Amino acid sequence: MIRRNFGLIIIGYGLISLGMMFVLLFIQTSGIAWLIFGVISLIAAIWIIKKERKDRNTFFASQDKENLE
Repeated sequence: MIRRNFGLIIIGYGLISLGMMFVLLFIQTSGIAWLIFGVISLIAAIWIIKKERKDRNTFFASQDKENLE
C-alpha cells in the first residue's frame, strides 16, 4: 500500500510559490523584507519536501523488509 503525506507535499510546493512571489516582489519594489521572506519561504519549502521524500523512502524500505521476511 502506497502511503504519501499529501499535506506536506501541498505545503512544500505552496511555500515554493510564495517564495518565488516574494522574490519577484523584491525585484519590483527593491524592498529588502520581500527578499528575506522569499528566502525563508524557499528554504522552508526545500526542507519540507526533502523531509517528506526521506520519510517516504524510509517507509518503502521498511515495507520491503517486511515483504522479504
